[in-house]
Amino acid sequence: MIKHISLDLWNTLLVSNNKFSIDRINYFHNNYFINHDKSLINEKIETIGEKTDMINMNEGISLESEKMYNELLSQENIIVDNIELSKIYNDLEIKFLNNIPELMYDFNKINSCFKNLRSNGFTLNISSNTAFIKGKTLIKILKKINIYKYFDFFIFSDEIQCSKPSEKFFNHLINKCSNLNLNKENILHVGDSLEADIIGANKSGIKSKHILKHEECLLSFLNSISLNEKF
Repeated sequence: MIKHISLDLWNTLLVSNNKFSIDRINYFHNNYFINHDKSLINEKIETIGEKTDMINMNEGISLESEKMYNELLSQENIIVDNIELSKIYNDLEIKFLNNIPELMYDFNKINSCFKNLRSNGFTLNISSNTAFIKGKTLIKILKKINIYKYFDFFIFSDEIQCSKPSEKFFNHLINKCSNLNLNKENILHVGDSLEADIIGANKSGIKSKHILKHEECLLSFLNSISLNEKF
């Protein structure tokens, strides 16, 4: 019987804000790549993001955000120390918090859905891979958009040094749920990535649900779970 719902974050609940991407490009252009075309800077950032996601998923690790930005700079033979890398992250975190990701669904509908789940005895958590943005920053976002309160715990790959779809990641989910007196048969993991969310969960013996926004509404599915309809 499903008693706990684990939710992916990116492209399941949130999508990135393009204004942050623009601000980040401008930041690197103004501070490090003044002679570079901004479209090239964007291409480099996207390539590093895609490469990092692939490494993290294939190897089950979680590369640090600072290392990703260091790779961007080192491609142009720009050498910075750890103090400067921390400053870069902190500067960009401010820009990220000023251009917060967008909820994929109407807030009032999300709020109602989560309230119904909680009132019907379900527990919830976020299970998310991270890359350029750390878990600690995402927590600030979840508080800012006022949905943090609905979750019993959070699992971010940078905080446990492993990523979905690794068994190690989903074992963290199982162990966290055991603290709520739940076993893996009680867990349902929901996400948009077939490889990271669905195959990863299933390999660990966890039930899963693949949600693609344009094909099925996450909230409709969660509301059916809340009404104890058979999954």
